[in-house]
Amino acid sequence: MSDEIRARRENRRRFLEHLYRCSEEETTEYQDGYDVADELGITRQDAERIVRYLEDHGFVTKTGRTGLVLRITAQGIDHVESAASASEDA
Repeated sequence: MSDEIRARRENRRRFLEHLYRCSEEETTEYQDGYDVADELGITRQDAERIVRYLEDHGFVTKTGRTGLVLRITAQGIDHVESAASASEDA
């Protein structure tokens, strides 16, 4: 697998895990995807691609017509928890 593909996969994982943590720790379940990207050192263009991918898989839902406000779905929460459980078992 190329380094570029590996980096994209890793950024998607980090982005979703960040949304998961925010949903558990913050007072609101809605997050600005651009702020998440800034915190993770991801470009806005890559953040938009990541959100499209996560939306296509049912892991996040975008709200509003402008910006990149989103929330993690129950399916996204289950995915993060399953991945964490699998890595603990390995």
